[in-house]
Amino acid sequence: MEIQRRMAVAAKGIGLGIAIALLASCTQSFVSNSPVSASSPAVLSASVPVAQAPAVTPAPSVSPGTSVVEKEVPYVVTPNEVVAEMLKVARVTGRDQLYDLGSGDGRIVLTAAQKYGTRGVGIELDPRLIQESNASAQKAGLGDRVKFLQQDLFQTNLRDATVVTLYLLPAVNLKLQPKLLNELKPGSRVVSHAFNLGDWKPDKTLTVKVPKTGRIHAVYYWVVPAQVAGNWQGTLATPLGRQPVNLLLRQQFQQVTGAATAGNATLAISNAKLTGNQISFTTNKKVQGQAATIQFTGRVEGNTLKGIATVQGAGLLTGKYNLVAQRR
Repeated sequence: MEIQRRMAVAAKGIGLGIAIALLASCTQSFVSNSPVSASSPAVLSASVPVAQAPAVTPAPSVSPGTSVVEKEVPYVVTPNEVVAEMLKVARVTGRDQLYDLGSGDGRIVLTAAQKYGTRGVGIELDPRLIQESNASAQKAGLGDRVKFLQQDLFQTNLRDATVVTLYLLPAVNLKLQPKLLNELKPGSRVVSHAFNLGDWKPDKTLTVKVPKTGRIHAVYYWVVPAQVAGNWQGTLATPLGRQPVNLLLRQQFQQVTGAATAGNATLAISNAKLTGNQISFTTNKKVQGQAATIQFTGRVEGNTLKGIATVQGAGLLTGKYNLVAQRR
């Protein structure tokens, strides 16, 4: 994706933490969909700092009415090797709707459509690049699958996107972070070339070496998390009868902590994972004098949490139980 230096003003990223500790008598382990690791030889490691952006090519002249910020907008081409890894880590398919914010010559959108059958939209301010990208789409026979729009990326509605790709500046990414979290559905994927999204930690970081230049490029990958913070109340059916369960969860992006309570027992959760709307965690408890482990795996659908609590090492209570809880 091409770097569009649209914004000179940095904006604060928002944190998504909320609430308090989570309580549950049956332990639970939320199983999250781990991001897929890239397997291409171009991928060097999974935790290397961002590579410095290549030298910038000046943007073409713009109309007199264009803002000062836009007049200073240059763009840098994303190498094809980096494009390939961005699409691979996002696991794009023909079922996806990809939005490339600052699409430049359109190569990310066009490559996704050609290789994976992905539908795509490129958002770009430079009319020359929009014309070039649309011409490339028509030439490749992809006019029915992709389109390129001359728009301000901050005014673009992202609600139907399942994948968003970026090659912007750090200040622009920070300003964009709340929009991505608020508009994208849980489970949507975001991939950024070279720059991260501030305090929203990536689920995965790759480094890609481009043979032609020898440069190392960073690629960051996120899965948009569901909003799970709050007080969840439900009932668990066990051999000893129905047990009320209360979960109080706090959240910082995809990081979840909290505690669970049932009856008189309050337990901290551990190993919590949240990927999209899939959540899992574990608790440990003494049951009838024995050390028991409870794992919960489930999904969040709005204000409803559904899943299965698997109890191990608890004598008669050992087994699997359905849990449905509502956020109050």
